[in-house]
Amino acid sequence: MAQPKRALSAAEKLDWLRLIRTENVGPITFRNLLARFGAAGPALEALPDLSRRGGRTRPLRPVSKAEGEREMAALRKLGADLVALIEPGYPAPLAEIEDPPPLLTVLGHGHLLTRPMLAVVGARNASTNGRHLASKLAAEVGKAGYVIVSGMARGIDSAAHDGALATGTVAVLAGGVDVVYPPENRPLYDQLLAEGAVIAEMPPGTQPQARHFPRRNRLISGLALGVLVVEAAPRSGSLITARLAAEQGREVFAVPGSPLDPRAQGCNGLIRKGATLIETADDIVEGLSGMTRPPLGEAQLDLFAAPATPLAADDITDAHRRLVLENLSPTPTPIDELIRQCELSPAVVRTVLLELELARRVEHQPGNRVSLI
Repeated sequence: MAQPKRALSAAEKLDWLRLIRTENVGPITFRNLLARFGAAGPALEALPDLSRRGGRTRPLRPVSKAEGEREMAALRKLGADLVALIEPGYPAPLAEIEDPPPLLTVLGHGHLLTRPMLAVVGARNASTNGRHLASKLAAEVGKAGYVIVSGMARGIDSAAHDGALATGTVAVLAGGVDVVYPPENRPLYDQLLAEGAVIAEMPPGTQPQARHFPRRNRLISGLALGVLVVEAAPRSGSLITARLAAEQGREVFAVPGSPLDPRAQGCNGLIRKGATLIETADDIVEGLSGMTRPPLGEAQLDLFAAPATPLAADDITDAHRRLVLENLSPTPTPIDELIRQCELSPAVVRTVLLELELARRVEHQPGNRVSLI
């Protein structure tokens, strides 16, 4: 049974922060640890032994309490809120994706995160017409009651934020919530803090790097009911966001363009693959109006209700670990299939996988699959 959302105590939130900031603990591993131990505190204590059993030479050491407190102090100095996955202020659609961030840093008007959203993304080197259209569509969809979410990048992102400032807009940053990127968007960033909201998954002070942007893109699509793409070249970050949106069950909208313009090729390709062709804001509102709002991500809350039935240390043997490893490869394998192949209990297989994750020997892939690193 799903548990009601609740606010974490200060001590619990510090434990959550320490756990998610620990090496080799990403959102899925975090979720698995809490499902296994029921709370972040016991999970932190178990990390060294779990990683050692997974084959790590030097046991994994969790982020210290002092380090966690320093980050909490930095957030307080910024005036930022830290919102946990099970707390009422956490965006409901984002809680449903496969790998929601356990903690979001929020600056500005956090109440915007509880409203229905449309993501608007597109080319950084956008045309004048593309920027104008993105701003116009964002403003009109905003007046229809939707918050506009984007990534504060040059071009289409910036135009969409600018168009929606009066009705509500949220920027998702790839680095820390206090790091303005690109630097020339400082005026827009300041406006977002005053009139909208800025959120991030990474710790404050983190400079954005290339590997951070796909993670940022999953948040942009995960927050929204649908994603609108306005100008996008083939193999662009905007198309990654559109693909993630489709995988997350979101609507995908695209503005068509001239086949002579490389910036239109991505959108035209999306339309050929089934994205909704968009000419006016009414097209978007109509496409979103038929969607029923998902059940507030309550399925995720089951993972934090109570610990699984404990496994004794001798319930899992080296033979079990060898069997799981023998059935894994660099090709992603569905976890349910791995359980069938190994003929072991789900609890044993999942605990072995958790050990291997913490030892950085396996990694999770989309679709509840795992692969050897």
